[in-house]
Amino acid sequence: MGAPLIVYKFGYPAGHGTPDISPFVIKLETWLRLSGIPYEGRTGDRKVMPKAKLPVAEIEGRLIPDSAAIVAHLQARDPRALRDAHLSRAQQAQSLAIQALLEDRLYWVGLYLRWCVPANVERYKPLLMDYALRAVPGWQRPLVKALAAPIVSGLAKRMRQQAWQQGIGRHGPDEVVAQGLQGWQALATLLGDQTYLFGAQPSTVDATLFAWVHTLARHPFQSPVQDFVKAQPNLMAFHDRIWAQHWA
Repeated sequence: MGAPLIVYKFGYPAGHGTPDISPFVIKLETWLRLSGIPYEGRTGDRKVMPKAKLPVAEIEGRLIPDSAAIVAHLQARDPRALRDAHLSRAQQAQSLAIQALLEDRLYWVGLYLRWCVPANVERYKPLLMDYALRAVPGWQRPLVKALAAPIVSGLAKRMRQQAWQQGIGRHGPDEVVAQGLQGWQALATLLGDQTYLFGAQPSTVDATLFAWVHTLARHPFQSPVQDFVKAQPNLMAFHDRIWAQHWA
């Protein structure tokens, strides 16, 4: 790998003790740190990125969107990359199922709790505006500040529409919380008293679990799901080990 790897991300206001507002960005950055692959983080403008999403990695002049695609690209090309060859076939299948639970179910629970709960939308506003001000050229920043309220209102409306189209938004808050608690109880049970999900050695899915625990425990979106996760000693110990070893 010649040129330095660059990760385009959302970021987070300084002083909050968390690396990003997106679990997918934290997943990728944690996987890079578990792998020992150095990288440079930069604020990315989602609107001009491939697939209009973040994170995006610039690797040897090529922009690669989507955290899973970035991980797969590096696993195929970089000898330092964390791989899952130490897992049995059954464990690899379980890893895929856990990944799906986190990214295809609990992600939407989290999106609902951020965007469909008015109090949490208010908590989100300063984080969104911080990102917006960093993502645009300097001459546009006064305009962003002047239009902050309609910008956030329009974004919240689009996210609620996404939640409705996906299906999670058609449920009431108690039903969504119940789905979240069910999923997190399953993850706490699967982790048990192990250091990582599959024993003493980390695998790719551990970066995902860390990111999802982190965005619940360290981000200001209040819900019974957050309370439940923070009350699970094994989930929080798992999080704190990775944070101390690779982030602090």
